[in-house]
Amino acid sequence: MKVLAITLIVFLLSILNLLFMDFLLGFDLSESILHLLNPFWVISSAEYVMLAGLFLLVIGQQIYTIVKKRANKQDESN
Repeated sequence: MKVLAITLIVFLLSILNLLFMDFLLGFDLSESILHLLNPFWVISSAEYVMLAGLFLLVIGQQIYTIVKKRANKQDESN
């Protein structure tokens, strides 16, 4: 029960933090709630590029490790 209470408190504090940041940026309450519901509406193009780069980095790392493991298996079998 304590874990659930702590989780809810952290969740509510994070929501309040996001609302407060939107208020500081000059958004009203309805726009702030919309930003909470769908945060991709407020992402700029530079942030989309960073998101795509991070995604490609993670996928590229997985592909690299798979290729490296296959190459090691090929070397061991020869």
